[in-house]
Amino acid sequence: MACTSSLVVIGGWGVPAAMLEPVYRHWQGAVQVVSLTDDGLSSCDSPAHAAEILLQRYPRPSVWLGWSLGAQVAMAAAQANPHSVNKVVTLGGFPQFVASKNWPWGVSPAIFRRFERYFEREPKACRASFFAQMIDGSEHQAEQVLAINACLKQGLPGPTEPLAKGVRWLRHCCQLHTWQQCPVPTLHLRGSCDAVVPPWAQHLAMPAHSRALSIDGMGHWPGEYYGPECWQAIHDFLTSSHDVCH
Repeated sequence: MACTSSLVVIGGWGVPAAMLEPVYRHWQGAVQVVSLTDDGLSSCDSPAHAAEILLQRYPRPSVWLGWSLGAQVAMAAAQANPHSVNKVVTLGGFPQFVASKNWPWGVSPAIFRRFERYFEREPKACRASFFAQMIDGSEHQAEQVLAINACLKQGLPGPTEPLAKGVRWLRHCCQLHTWQQCPVPTLHLRGSCDAVVPPWAQHLAMPAHSRALSIDGMGHWPGEYYGPECWQAIHDFLTSSHDVCH
């Protein structure tokens, strides 16, 4: 079966969306690949603002796939316009990244503050450290290092200010209500060995048309080794909705 709907793919913090290519490689419809540092998005002050801009670019009904911080953009888009976003897949996503009194299942504020300070002092080294953490715990970590290093050799993706804004999004954005009441069918995929995002799905009441699935052995980033398994999970999810895959 081939998915022939349009697909909008949104990357995460400091990571070009093209690094998710193993996940969407077999999509046979149109694919729009969006990185958070792209022109027009780098000045956005929130995931909702980025979603607003992307909805203007891609108004036709599509499936939206967001990885990591990009998942918040995809979910914000679905909330804003469920006619343009008819399905959502989040991969390594989260409704709120930093833990709070109302959401204790995020990253501890103390750990996140260390990350912020590291980024302020050495943005390039901080991004490299994050890339290493993306595959930390993965059962194929040694092999994935090669792909990670190849991307790091390309250097920082332009000015650091878009990355700094992404750090602020991570600290401040809370989408608990959005994820609890998403108006469209949603699949939340997470690696069982994710060292970046703590497990959260069991703590959040979600609509009946949303489901959460863990990919055994995967870290935060799927890469070549878990891309096919993620694709299969996405394909199965979409084929259960008869209007998307044929």
